[in-house]
Amino acid sequence: MNHRSDAGFSYVEVLIAVVILLVGILAMLSGISGAVLQSRGQEQQLTARHIAASAMESIMSVKETDPNRLGWYAVGNVGSNPDVNGNPLGIFVVGRQPVLSNSGPDEVVGTADDTGPAIDGFEREIIITDQCDPERPSPNCAPPGTAPVRVRVVEVRVFFQVGLTERSEVLTTVLTDYSVTE
Repeated sequence: MNHRSDAGFSYVEVLIAVVILLVGILAMLSGISGAVLQSRGQEQQLTARHIAASAMESIMSVKETDPNRLGWYAVGNVGSNPDVNGNPLGIFVVGRQPVLSNSGPDEVVGTADDTGPAIDGFEREIIITDQCDPERPSPNCAPPGTAPVRVRVVEVRVFFQVGLTERSEVLTTVLTDYSVTE
């Protein structure tokens, strides 16, 4: 029995047309939601890049600060950069930490005294690694030397979520403590 509508189409033909139309609508909605998610991801990435750049600026400023207050030996993770008495002088916290909105009393981002509410959805990790300078070997060289460490690699990683996927923004630089003499 072939049922036809008043327009002359069978019910099966109408159902097939509706299914094709629904598939098209679902594909369009999927594309729109993907575009919205991508846009949100780019916004998160831009915020993460700003957080990383701010931390990197703060680290560089520590190096240039009055050596009696901070200076080169403060550029390190907590527990690193021992002074002549063996006291660690590194001030940047170790591991992934929530990004707090304000630097603390030391006015340096990424240290233990940061304050304020956490920036929702972002974590920061600062990794500072001493590097060997073959021309002036330090204790971290092979073979070890006696010169002070003058080269450090600084890496700032900011982690954030886009949908269910974790992403990260990474900034890396090399800092040196060489003075220019004439």
